[in-house]
Amino acid sequence: MKKLSFLLLLLLISAPVFAERLFNIPQPDDLDLVEEKRLLNAVETAQKAVRNAPDDAEVWGQLGHVYLIHRWEVPAIACYRRANSLAPDEFRWLYLLGRLTTRREPEAAVKYLNRARTLNNAYAPAHLYLAAALRTLGKLDEARQHLESAKRIQPDNPFSELWLGEIALTQRQMKLAQTHLGNALRLNPKQSEAHALMAQVAIALGDKQAAKQHAQAARHTTEYGELSDPVWREVLQAGVTAPLYAERGRRYMTEGNYASAVAEFEVLISRTQKDIDVWLNYGVSLLHIKRYGEALAALKHVQTLLHSDKDVQKEKNPHEIAYLQAQSYNHIAQIYYETGQPDAAILTSKKAIQLFHNNVRNSQPSDKARDPEYTTFLANVHANLALTYEDIGQLEQASAQYQKALELLPTKSALHRDLAGVYWKMRRYAEAEPHYKIVIADEPSDVQAVYRLGLIFLTKGDYEMAIARFEKAIELDSAHGPAYEAMGIAYQEIGDIPSAIEAFEKRLQLEPGNRKALEMLKQLRQLK
Repeated sequence: MKKLSFLLLLLLISAPVFAERLFNIPQPDDLDLVEEKRLLNAVETAQKAVRNAPDDAEVWGQLGHVYLIHRWEVPAIACYRRANSLAPDEFRWLYLLGRLTTRREPEAAVKYLNRARTLNNAYAPAHLYLAAALRTLGKLDEARQHLESAKRIQPDNPFSELWLGEIALTQRQMKLAQTHLGNALRLNPKQSEAHALMAQVAIALGDKQAAKQHAQAARHTTEYGELSDPVWREVLQAGVTAPLYAERGRRYMTEGNYASAVAEFEVLISRTQKDIDVWLNYGVSLLHIKRYGEALAALKHVQTLLHSDKDVQKEKNPHEIAYLQAQSYNHIAQIYYETGQPDAAILTSKKAIQLFHNNVRNSQPSDKARDPEYTTFLANVHANLALTYEDIGQLEQASAQYQKALELLPTKSALHRDLAGVYWKMRRYAEAEPHYKIVIADEPSDVQAVYRLGLIFLTKGDYEMAIARFEKAIELDSAHGPAYEAMGIAYQEIGDIPSAIEAFEKRLQLEPGNRKALEMLKQLRQLK
C-alpha cells in the first residue's frame, strides 16, 4: 500500500512534465535564467492554461503572445502553429506566423500571409509584411502591388512610402524614389532611414545641399511612426516586464488615453524606481486626468531625482538633466494654472524658460539647438505662460509671450489665433487682422476668425469685404445671429436697405425681441 502511494505521489509530481511532452509545450531555452517574478508567473499561468485545455487555440495563442513579447520568437512560432492547426480559419495566427517568418522563412511567410489575406484582405500590416517577404525573395513588382494596397487601406502609414522609395531607388528610378521618400518623411519626419535614402537620391540627382541636410538628419535616432495593428496590440498587452509597461503607457499617451497610461505606469512606481521617463510620463498622465496633487508629487520627485540622485546623474549628461528639469517645471506650471495659482504658474514657467536657455540651448551645438523637439517645447512654454497672463488680464505680457512662441513656430495656426484673440481684447484690430487671415487660410471653417475678420473690415469701412466674411460665417453656422446683425449694418452703410432689412429680420428670427434688431428695423423701414 505504501509502495502504491509512493508511485501515485511520483506520478502527480511528474504530471506537468508528462503533460508538456504529451502536448509538446515549447520552452524558452533560457527560462531558467529569468529572475523577474512577474514574467515567471505569466509564463506559468499561460502554460497551465495550455495543460488544462490543450485543444483550445486561444490558450496556445496567448502562450505565444507571452513568449513573443518577451523576445522568445522560436517557441512563440511553435505556439502559433499549434493554434493555427486547431483554428485554421483564424486570421490572427496566420498573420503572426507570417510576420514572424518574414525574414527567416520568406517562402513560408508568403504562404501564411496570402492565406491570412483570404480571411481579411483589408488589413494593411498583412500587406506590408507580405511585401517585405516578397522583396526578400526578389519579387519586387509583387511587393510594390502590396505596398500600394497597404497605402490605399491605411494612407497615413509611412512604411508603404518608405519601402516603395527603397524599391524605386534599387531600380534607379530616382525621381520616383524622391517622391515616395518625400511622402514618407511628411508622414514621419524623424525616420532616419528615409533621410539616409533621400541623401542617396539627392546625390544621384546632383543636389549636394539637400544630400547634406538629409545626411545630417539621418544621424539622429529614428522615431518610428505608429502603425495601426490591433493584432500586435493584443500581443503587446501580454507583456509584464517593466519596459513593456512603460511602452504601453507611452502608447496610451500618444492616443490621449491618459487614464490607461496611468494604470500602466502605476505598476512601475515605487520608492526604488529611478527611471526619470517613467516618473515624468506618470506625472504628465496624472495631470491630464486632473489628479493634480499626485501629479505635482510625481513631477517634484522628478526634480529631486535629477537634482540629487547620483545614479541618475551618472546616467544623464548635464544638458539632458537640464532639459528634463525644464520639462517638469513646465508641467508643474500647468498644474498651478489649472488649480487657480497664476502667480506660481508664471514663476514656474519662467524657471523653465530660464533653465532651457541657460543649460540646454547654450550647451548644444547650433544644429542640435534648433532641433524641432526643443523648438516646439520652448514655444509651448511661452504659449502656456501667455495663456496665464491672458487669464489674469495682463494682455501686454500675454501678447509678448505669444509673439515669442510664434518666432519659434511661425506656421502654427493655433498661436496666430491666440495672439489675434489677445489683440482683439486690447482692441488693436489692425494688429489682429493679419493673424486672423493666417488662421482662415489654414482653417477656412473657423467661424470666429471669419466673423471677427468681417468686423475688422467693417470698422475699416471695407463693406463689401465685410459682407463676404459675414456670409461665409453664416454659411458655416446658419444660426450665427451676430453675423446677420453685422451684415445688416454693412448693407445699410452701402445703401442696400432691402438687404439690410432682410439681415435684421433673420437676426430677429434667431433671437425674437432683440432690441438692437428691432430698433434698426424701425429706422430702416422708415427709409424704405
